[in-house]
Amino acid sequence: MEANRLGPRQRITLLMDTNMVIALATGLIAPTHIIEALESSYSIIIPRSVLRELEKLEKTAPRPTVSRAARRTLDFLSSRRIDYAVVESRVPDNVDDDIVALALDLKAKGARVVVATSDRGLRRRLRSHGVPTLYYRETEGLLEVDWLPP
Repeated sequence: MEANRLGPRQRITLLMDTNMVIALATGLIAPTHIIEALESSYSIIIPRSVLRELEKLEKTAPRPTVSRAARRTLDFLSSRRIDYAVVESRVPDNVDDDIVALALDLKAKGARVVVATSDRGLRRRLRSHGVPTLYYRETEGLLEVDWLPP
C-alpha cells in the first residue's frame, strides 16, 4: 500500500558481474528469480570488461568446464534471449574495479543501482560505498539482496 501511495518506484539498474552472467546463461538463476529478489522491474547492464573476461575464460580457462560455461554464456548473450545493454569500461583491466567505478557513477547520476555478484570481496567493497548487491546463496539455492536502494 505504501508503494501505491508514493507512486511507482524507479526501475532498478542491475549491473552484472561475470559470475552472475554465467549463472543466468547456464540456467542456475532465472530472470523471474531476479524480479522476485528485487521486488521491482530492472534493466540489465553488462560492462564491456565482463565480456572481455568471458572471452578470455573461453580461451584460457584452466578447466574445460569453465571454458564451456564461458562459451555458452557468450552464445546466450549473442542470441539476445535477455534484454541487456553493454556499457564501456571505466577501468578496463580490472573487472572488479570497473564494476565499482560504474556502480558509483550510476549511483551519482541518480540510478537505483544494484550489482549482481557472488564475489564476497566485491560485495564487501560495494557495501562500503553504499551500493546494494544481489547474490546467489548456494546453500539455499536462492537469490538474496543485501539491501535495496530507496
